[in-house]
Amino acid sequence: MKKSAHRYVHGYSEREVDRLVDQATTLSDLLHHDTKYPAGSSVLEAGCGVGAQTVTLLKNSPEARFTCIDISDESLRAAKARVEATGHSNVVFRQSDIFNSGFPDDHFDHIFVCFVLEHLKNPVEALLHLKSKLK
Repeated sequence: MKKSAHRYVHGYSEREVDRLVDQATTLSDLLHHDTKYPAGSSVLEAGCGVGAQTVTLLKNSPEARFTCIDISDESLRAAKARVEATGHSNVVFRQSDIFNSGFPDDHFDHIFVCFVLEHLKNPVEALLHLKSKLK
């Protein structure tokens, strides 16, 4: 992966991608044991990174509609490739900042955030912004 203009404390190397996937796989049962979204519901995954959590979300909720955003183009490319390998097509990826997502208020049925807030200077502000996007 090439160097990103965005600062991520762990960087964007292939080793980091592998670490994130390993982390997601290891914690999958703990994090997602009851995460299932209804068919047809709209879900925003804010800070999807390399798609490590995305594939589990899609597996558990194959009929929900996902929009996955991340600030990093490099991470989004990795996420798209990871999801394409699973055969799921109910997801749209978009390069976006959590604070300036461009989505209208009252737009999503659900929002999923995992391993993101600890990287933000203003996590409470991020949650308030995301909350406004919920129906």
